[in-house]
Amino acid sequence: MIYVTSALRWLIGLPLAALALLSITLMAMVLPMKIYNRPGRALLRGLVRLFGGRVRVEGLEQVDPAKGYLFMSNHVSLFDIPVLGGYIPNLARGLQAAEQFNWPIVGWFLRAIGNIPISRKNARASWASMQRAAQIIKNGTSVIILPEGTRTRTGGLSEFKKMPFHFAKMADVPIVPIGLSGLYQFKNRGSWLVRPGLIKVRFGRPIPVEQIAGCKVDELRLLVRERISEMIETP
Repeated sequence: MIYVTSALRWLIGLPLAALALLSITLMAMVLPMKIYNRPGRALLRGLVRLFGGRVRVEGLEQVDPAKGYLFMSNHVSLFDIPVLGGYIPNLARGLQAAEQFNWPIVGWFLRAIGNIPISRKNARASWASMQRAAQIIKNGTSVIILPEGTRTRTGGLSEFKKMPFHFAKMADVPIVPIGLSGLYQFKNRGSWLVRPGLIKVRFGRPIPVEQIAGCKVDELRLLVRERISEMIETP
């Protein structure tokens, strides 16, 4: 039965997902970010619900929607982007792998809303992307980074890359760790099957700028990984 229901969800969901992404793309082309951000977030939340996801948000009271943060989350599923984009209350844009910007429709969407491509192979291009993202934060927009760099194959946390934490020290804003649970069971990297169920988004206590400045890059990397690990439920 799961094969039939998953096939039906993709058959119905993919065209509607494409329509939702195109709608947000068009809004981003003609409207200021502060105006289209709210309906855009609503469309992303609707996309998750369409595929059977029931999202529970915890710890949101620790985040000030008017402030700029660096949000860091574990990387679990193809649905990480709509979940984070739909439920982070701040104006926020992602620092994402450059190859994702070449995907049909998704790439147009990412460019239109102002997400920033970062190369995994070109250090100079990566540095330029980090400088651009730092400027975005200084202008009041938060940035989202998934420090594992790629989706987990087991449901547990992979090692965190160092680059996001070099950027964190450059950005000079608090880090908000986010733990995503339930997405591995919902839709994992190794399968096309979608299993509807509960998805938990847990916002951790922000790590203040003073603490970030006092940590070395490796210390900060381990600290954030520990904070996220404490908030996730592994399969």
